[in-house]
Amino acid sequence: MTALTSFSQKLDITTIDKTKITATLLDSASKSQLLTQFNGKQDNTRRKKWTSRTFLLSDGKVLLEFYDKQALLIDNIDQLEKIEEVRFVKNTIDFLKKNISYKIELTFENGKQIIEADKPKRLTQYKSDMPEWYDFEVYELNTGQILFLDKSENFKAAAIFPDIKTLASEKTSVLETAYGSDDDEHLMKVLASGDRLSDYDVNDHMLYPKYLKDLIKNHKLTIVEQKIYVSDFFGNLHKSENGYYILVDEVNQKNGAGNKMQILSLRIYETLQQVKDAQAKYEAFKDKGVTSEHFYQKISDKYGEKFPEFVPQLIDTLPLILNFDKEQLSFDSLGIDLVDEALKWNGTNYKLFDTWFPSTLAYYGQCYITDKQDGKWSMYFDKESKVWIPEVKLTDGTSAWDWIDFYKDLYEGPIQLRWTGDWDGSRKKIRSSIRTQNSH
Repeated sequence: MTALTSFSQKLDITTIDKTKITATLLDSASKSQLLTQFNGKQDNTRRKKWTSRTFLLSDGKVLLEFYDKQALLIDNIDQLEKIEEVRFVKNTIDFLKKNISYKIELTFENGKQIIEADKPKRLTQYKSDMPEWYDFEVYELNTGQILFLDKSENFKAAAIFPDIKTLASEKTSVLETAYGSDDDEHLMKVLASGDRLSDYDVNDHMLYPKYLKDLIKNHKLTIVEQKIYVSDFFGNLHKSENGYYILVDEVNQKNGAGNKMQILSLRIYETLQQVKDAQAKYEAFKDKGVTSEHFYQKISDKYGEKFPEFVPQLIDTLPLILNFDKEQLSFDSLGIDLVDEALKWNGTNYKLFDTWFPSTLAYYGQCYITDKQDGKWSMYFDKESKVWIPEVKLTDGTSAWDWIDFYKDLYEGPIQLRWTGDWDGSRKKIRSSIRTQNSH
């Protein structure tokens, strides 16, 4: 399949009955080429839950499209049926690469049965700090997969994940144990040992000068160019025998602490062109000061106090932006679940935030009004910043949600809409309780 040349990688799936299936992940361009080449036909009767679309190809293969426009290629309909209980997810740990993975959601009883039958190894390093409120157990199955058993009193459940990273992406307690460290120099030591942290989504790390010698030795570095600027301090560019480049600050240069750098910035690049791009970007922006703007500045500039008039139009664009079929969108809890799932797949691309946020805001507000049969659109004018902020005002005069929380949660998360939008009023109750306690 020539279409697979631009991007493809394998995803190994082990089902609940231990059937092994190897599928192929495709980027958006490869997906489009494949659909054209093999006359892909969309089949909504086979649409897999929590995926965007299902296509049947002329050679019998099946293509599952995700909300971020990537896709998964499997061999046939039989394999599609075998992965029915598999839910595909996108890892969202902010400092790691956002790969596509999966999980198999189980009942608590199913999880216990697997433990009793297979007697898997308990990973005791993963444990709750507050077991009286939230308790869990983590096991490594003989398939290499990870079993998570949620023992919380009000939410007993279980799930199988292919690896710790996928579990950590969903469970903060596991994330802190798997990737955290009490040693402030832990990552520096890892880098100095020769590990390039290839699964990290950032290429900028900190390094104390005392680790520089080991870094050069263990990464097998040779200096190729000196005094390169990609930030306010210059660095020396090294090339590893393994093909990548490391740019690390020169120790001996003037800075706020004197003539020697106390801590160095280290950047890892795949190619020399990436280094040149970083230099060009720095040159273009170095003389521009730091600018800030109000959360709702862009919305205010574009729509002003007439935002409510644009709500239907903005909602119409949401399926296109988040890549699902328009007829799937409903103005109820099911619709919110769909948008939340689509945001999980698109929300990690911060460049797209300003594209989907206005439409998501419009949809959520209208969904709230429609489902709750309460509230109407209102525009609040922030006199200090001179911006118009869209809100939904309820019949009791209060706002349906806090507009600051709504923006920040979606930008930094994205957090579930029903939480940031205070769907059931729980955040309002918490704030009221805190105010009551403070008054006493």
